[in-house]
Parts: sequence; structure tokens; C-alpha cells
Amino acid sequence: MKICYSLLTIFVITAIASISLWLTHSYRSTTPEQLQINFAATAPHAAESTTTPLRIAVAAMTSPETTEVLYRDLLESIGQRLERPVVFIQRPTYEEVDTLLQQNRIDLAFVCSGSYAFGHDTYQLELLVIPVIKGQRVYRSDIIAAKNSPFDSLESLRDKRFAFTSRSSNSGFLAPCYMLSQRQEAPETFFSSIIFSKSHDKSIHAVAQGMVDGAAVDSLILDHMIAAKDRSALAVKVIDSSVDFAMPPVVVPHQLDAELKTQLRNIFLTIHESTQGRALLDNLHIDYFTLADDHEYDLIREMGRICKR
Repeated sequence: MKICYSLLTIFVITAIASISLWLTHSYRSTTPEQLQINFAATAPHAAESTTTPLRIAVAAMTSPETTEVLYRDLLESIGQRLERPVVFIQRPTYEEVDTLLQQNRIDLAFVCSGSYAFGHDTYQLELLVIPVIKGQRVYRSDIIAAKNSPFDSLESLRDKRFAFTSRSSNSGFLAPCYMLSQRQEAPETFFSSIIFSKSHDKSIHAVAQGMVDGAAVDSLILDHMIAAKDRSALAVKVIDSSVDFAMPPVVVPHQLDAELKTQLRNIFLTIHESTQGRALLDNLHIDYFTLADDHEYDLIREMGRICKR
């Protein structure tokens, strides 16, 4: 009897330890910061390839889990077109991706408009292409509140709790700060408290769940989440908006090989022409990619000067 009891005790302890380990892994390691995309199904010799991988990053405009789901197929397609393996690098903040670009540790990145504008001026970050979405090459910062709240403007959020995304985000920080500066106000004194959520979808969830009264988010991400019938996105309303800004671009470091830059630009500019490419872009709600000029980001630079970024 004692032996059975001891065995049962050992079994229970082992089971609890296993469950604890599984939960820890689930919460801490849902999405790796660096993901090696496997091309075994489409490239017979991929596993034996000695070609240097193309390092691609996507700034934390959405949470890492969402980002991987949205971009994985597109990045795989880019690798197939180049006949080159791809490493998908993720970091939890805008600033960390900016640093990797500055250190030439990333070959290509999808970044916030602010990251490009100030990165170009600071370390010659280069504009490759921008997406066109619903026929538009611009987006906004949307100020949101819960649908069932009484708030109906940015002014109505005075002395309320507010969420920004990151200090490096244009739509999630710089634009609303500029909107406040036009009223001779500053975030620290206008709101009762502020938090930094690190991504736009987390800001939307925070508003929907009542953690904050309002937030500034990327209009593109809010629209995408509404189209996907995300419960949090459907529970918020837009109560104010900024002026239009040039789209968040695809960028490359200044030091990247010129031929590779040309190859990458051509891939983006033509990806919508194939059936497979069209399906990939539809999944991202992108019409196609096109060229853009650096001067289209001058408004963001001006806002940065006014808000002393």
C-alpha cells in the first residue's frame, strides 16, 4: 500500500512539473526572436545550402505572434525568388529593430514611418518601397476609445488614462504628441497617466478591456483588425485622427550590396503580378508596392523638431 502511495505521489509531482514547464514555455517562448524559415518543400537543396541567409525584420507594430502569422508567407516568397534562405528576426520594441539596422545586422526591414525618417537622417537608412493599401499611399494616427464610453474627441480624454505604443512610433506617439502641442499641451500633464504598450494591437486590446481610456494607434492596423473581426477592434471607436502621413516603408541599410537592393526592389514591385503573390498581398490587405520619395516624410521630421524628438 505504501509503495502504491509513493508511486502515486511521484506521478502527481511529475505531472505538475510537466504542466508547469509547458505553461512556462507557452508564455515565454510562443514566438522566437529569430526564426529560420524552412524552404525544404520548395528548394530541394535548401538544407545543404551554404548561402548567407537574408536577414529580415518587422518592427513591433503588432505583437510578435501576430507579426509572424501575417508576414511569414511573404518572407518565404522573397527567399524563393532570391533562391536564398531567410531568417526572420523579431524584437519586442521599435528601438531594438532600429539599432539592428544601424549596426547593419539586418538586410531588410518593415518599419514605422518615424523610424525611417529619423534613421535616414541619422545613419543613411534607405527607402526601398512602400505599400499601397485600398488605393492609398498614406495612413493616419487614430485616437480611439471604447465604443460604450462617453469620449468623443482627444480633448475629452483630458485627465484620463492613455496608451502610446513606443516613443519611436509615429502614429503611436509622435503624431498624438504633435496634436497636443498644437493645443499647447504635453502628454505628461494632459493625461492622468500614460503607458507604453509596445504594439498597436496591444493598445487596442488595452482600450477594449478598460485598462486605459484612450490610445493612439496606426489606422492601418486598426482597419486590418476590424476586417478580421477582432473582438477588441470591434469594441473601440475612432474619436479623433491626425493628418495623413507617408506609409510605413520597407527599408534597407545603406551598406547593403547595390545589386541585392535592386533585386529586392524588383521583387516587391512585381510581386502582385503573380497569382501566388496576389494572394500573399491580399492576406496583408496590400494592393501592391510602389516607389516613394524621401521628401514625403518631411512632415514627420518637422513634427519631431517641434516635439523635440
